[in-house]
Amino acid sequence: MTVVRVKGFKIFNDRHGRRRCYHRKTGIALDLTKAPEGSAEFPAECARISALIAATTTKPGTLGMLIEAYRGHAAFLDLARSRRRVLCISRSRHRDPVHTAMP
Repeated sequence: MTVVRVKGFKIFNDRHGRRRCYHRKTGIALDLTKAPEGSAEFPAECARISALIAATTTKPGTLGMLIEAYRGHAAFLDLARSRRRVLCISRSRHRDPVHTAMP
């Protein structure tokens, strides 16, 4: 059997020998009985779960929302590009799911 690696998903055999598949970032499990590996449903299910992550926004009142608001503010955009880059790199080191590309 050919091993297919899907970016962002952990596919493995559990201790009982059954195949399991989880989305790494959220821990959402794929039911491989409904969408077996190699079927047309498998990539569609992977895409559906990946789209859930892309649609996630920051929650009100959190640090992520505060940082996102600052990065969209004129005070941040007026900074030199090199300074904005330093601020974006320091934020990405904390592996915050809100991290986006530098404006």
